[in-house]
Amino acid sequence: MKHDKELLRRRFSRNLNTYDTLATVQRAIADRLGCILSHRDPAAVKRGIEIGAGTGFLTRHLVRLFPAAQWIVNDLVPESRGFLPATTGTGIPVGFTPGDGEAIPLPSGRYDLIASASTVQWFDDLPDFIARASRGLAPEGILAVSTFGPENFREITAATGQGLEYYSLSELTTLLTANGLQIHVKEEWIERQHYPTPTDVLRHLRLTGVNAVGAERWTHSRLRRFEADYRKAYTIEENGAECVTLTFHPIIIIAKKHG
Repeated sequence: MKHDKELLRRRFSRNLNTYDTLATVQRAIADRLGCILSHRDPAAVKRGIEIGAGTGFLTRHLVRLFPAAQWIVNDLVPESRGFLPATTGTGIPVGFTPGDGEAIPLPSGRYDLIASASTVQWFDDLPDFIARASRGLAPEGILAVSTFGPENFREITAATGQGLEYYSLSELTTLLTANGLQIHVKEEWIERQHYPTPTDVLRHLRLTGVNAVGAERWTHSRLRRFEADYRKAYTIEENGAECVTLTFHPIIIIAKKHG
């Protein structure tokens, strides 16, 4: 499906301040990605680019782990710049390029590390991006990506009939290897967050900007129907009280381009 990038930009722009506090799953994913990358020799990364930096969950790891690198950081939302580090740990300025990360130029053989956390699920043509990223990597360069798998937000998709089209881990692995990249790390897990009511689920999605699948308005009748369907299918008991679930399905892949 084609994504409305302008709608996505507006919604993330409106919610930058709350995203940093409420997007706990995305923060944990970026922390895990940073932990994996911490085993990479800092001297091996001279030029790097991060696509879809948001409020800097992964960016802060990258500039700390590879402080001597020249970094270009990208996000669809220009206002993200105010949330991101201005320099690396050694004082090297961090460049910022706003715009659609899917279309950002990746010159052949330029980057030692291309990184992206919780962004590529919004791309219209992920196979094309992976092909361009492979060409943009220098020999021995690393592509480090986190995204989400098919179980992500399964409750929302079932209750509304709307959702993103997610690649599975095996499909992503096939795409990467078909473009000459060797898989070094691949991880996935299922995590279920609990919320008091379905309305609280919607509020969380709105305040983190990740509800930008469609622009339909929530009428009173539609909201009541959503509440009823969601409660019926996804209510559990926790600590003696009823709550509802929201499923996350993170995927992390680290792939290397050989010389």
